[in-house]
Amino acid sequence: MSRPFRQLSWRGPRGPAPWLDTAQPLRLYCARSFVARLLGLRGWPDWGTSPRGLLLPDCRAVHTLGLAQAVDLVFLDAGGRVAGMRSRVAPGRCVLQKNARSVIELPAGYGARRDWQAQVEAACLARKIVV
Repeated sequence: MSRPFRQLSWRGPRGPAPWLDTAQPLRLYCARSFVARLLGLRGWPDWGTSPRGLLLPDCRAVHTLGLAQAVDLVFLDAGGRVAGMRSRVAPGRCVLQKNARSVIELPAGYGARRDWQAQVEAACLARKIVV
């Protein structure tokens, strides 16, 4: 049997991300195209190996269909401030935050860090966003 989406299978770490306890700064990658937004984290074969998040601009709802692992979701308001956070959203779920204007997908467990909010806001303010 052929698996056309074999290259999209999860190849990141199976346990918690190894960098969760380090002080490395967060880097955000922006998903602007339809395909990048549709694939989300599935498009990153080594997701979770370094401190990075996926920014979905102009978005207030996220699905985790097809993901192999849970993710943390950070919702941002129009000013780029944190409007909400959902930790460990399991695969196969849909999450909506009505007052959000952007969403950041992070590896599960990132929200357990003490400095998660400061890291997210610093990455947004410093424009550490790779397009």
